[in-house]
Amino acid sequence: MIKQSHQITEELRYYREGFRSCNVYALTCFDCEVLFDPSLSPDTVEQKRPISKLIATHAHYDHIGMINEWKKEYPDVPFLMHGGDIEMLDNPTLNASIFFGRPNSFVKPDIVLNDGDTIELDGRYYLDVLNTPGHSMGSSCFVIYRRDDAKSLPVAMISGDTLFDRGWGRTDFATGNDSLMRDSLSRLFRILSRMPADLPVCPGHSALTNASDACRFLAAMGFSC
Repeated sequence: MIKQSHQITEELRYYREGFRSCNVYALTCFDCEVLFDPSLSPDTVEQKRPISKLIATHAHYDHIGMINEWKKEYPDVPFLMHGGDIEMLDNPTLNASIFFGRPNSFVKPDIVLNDGDTIELDGRYYLDVLNTPGHSMGSSCFVIYRRDDAKSLPVAMISGDTLFDRGWGRTDFATGNDSLMRDSLSRLFRILSRMPADLPVCPGHSALTNASDACRFLAAMGFSC
């Protein structure tokens, strides 16, 4: 049964996953669709275009809980994730699946991401990879861009469990690091302060925010330097 989605921009929508309370994002490009944090099964996500990529912000169970099912149904669709979290995939304690009562291991990424990578999605859309360690070593954010008349316009930031609406991800899980999280939040402040004020910032859980409100919060928390 297809779950209800919520539109963010004309090309980006999200689903609220119930059991793990994760936000799953779907980007409809010109001729394909990209799914971020596949914790919903394929039969519950409306596919407006053929799925071309499955991308994880990090390797915790609540964000990749259905990646095995996606890869089983679409073996040729690449799974992308930062290399810093690969060791977590086959360890139920590290990937936190054991804490949900469903210990499991997960497939390895087909494409290993690195900080600074630019990933072409189709002729019109691409994204920049920002490794933002703290919640986990491989935690990453993604800035989505659309090409319009030879200009690149930012569409949204997918912030995973690094930055929430008036909060940030906990650092007491395996590979978490409070000092690195603080560095990552300062980096996000610098990036978001250069973005349009109304740019959607799309976290892994709970409500969405925007660049202006996120910067205001980060500055208040001391991450503006």
